[in-house]
Amino acid sequence: MQFIRRFSSIPILTRKFPGQIRLASSAVEDIHNVEKLEEDLFGREMKSGGEKEPRKKGFKTMKKKPLEKSSEKSTNNEIKIDENTNLTYRDLKLKDPILRDTMMLFNSSRTQKKNALMVLEGRRLIKDALKSNLTLRKLFFCRREDLKELADLLKNTEKSELYRTAYRDLTLWSQLSTSPGLLAVFDRPNNLQCKTENCLPISVICDNIREPNNLGSVIRICAALPCREVFVMKGCTDPFDAKCLRGGAGGQFHIPVKYPIEWESLPEHLPEENSVFVAESRKDNNSIDVAEYSLPPDHIKDHHMTVIIGGEIHGISEQGYKLMKLYKDSASLHIPLASCVESLNTASALAVILFELRRKFQQNLENFVNSSDEE
Repeated sequence: MQFIRRFSSIPILTRKFPGQIRLASSAVEDIHNVEKLEEDLFGREMKSGGEKEPRKKGFKTMKKKPLEKSSEKSTNNEIKIDENTNLTYRDLKLKDPILRDTMMLFNSSRTQKKNALMVLEGRRLIKDALKSNLTLRKLFFCRREDLKELADLLKNTEKSELYRTAYRDLTLWSQLSTSPGLLAVFDRPNNLQCKTENCLPISVICDNIREPNNLGSVIRICAALPCREVFVMKGCTDPFDAKCLRGGAGGQFHIPVKYPIEWESLPEHLPEENSVFVAESRKDNNSIDVAEYSLPPDHIKDHHMTVIIGGEIHGISEQGYKLMKLYKDSASLHIPLASCVESLNTASALAVILFELRRKFQQNLENFVNSSDEE
């Protein structure tokens, strides 16, 4: 029976005339079924006579509707007045777009340089910036206790905007592992003068320092000495970057930092009575031990000194050595190290050289005072 069923499914051929073969009616029906199948699969009809209709090129596509711009706006947040400080602030709700839009705008380093702005986090940095009379644009805080600590300094900032936001929102935009709950946007300092008394006539040139933490530490040491000013050459990292500000611990607000400076225009910023010292990482034939070096006796208040410090990887460029040859009483200084240590960190090497020069400078000043008293 299985054989009979299989055989019945085969088209039956019949001979009508000699030399001609025709298909049975069941086979003709199968052909029509195939035509319908092609029509369903390829979307075209079969003409009579077996001619196929040409396939239409292209497919109908739905027109895309233009994307509508998001109409997300900040809700009408409540404007409140703090009872303890009498400061007016705006209370933001969770996921308010004001904080998001602010950080999206200022998180880019290019935007910060273009608009001369900087972002500070933490109570200490914000306090130092306010004490230096820097212009505050926006302040985001979570606890009212933080606002109370800054109340005396915030009373002089009339154009600043204060916002109280959720701690969860600040943690999303914080660059620290644990957000301190305080974030502020300031204008970068311009034409800042050294506020420390007895400022030494020493300038520091930073060359090829591309690590923000190293540059911040260098500026911190210069503020602690204190130096007169810091020149950040073109090619160094941004001295007002968030990492650099944390490494400087607010030193950028106490000493003038000029950036970016070209080597061609550098002599215009330096006085004529000047000596240039290059800080070498290794002992060289032309370098002098900083402990054995003695300043000329005429190096007192009227004489200026300039120290060039380079990065750990790229070091000092050729322009730095050319600048040293332009001024008299200049030299290359190195720090004697044990054989097991190849070099010191940039900030550590600068600290040793600067404080040694300060000691020698104070000795010259004391000798000058004693000699004038004897006369």
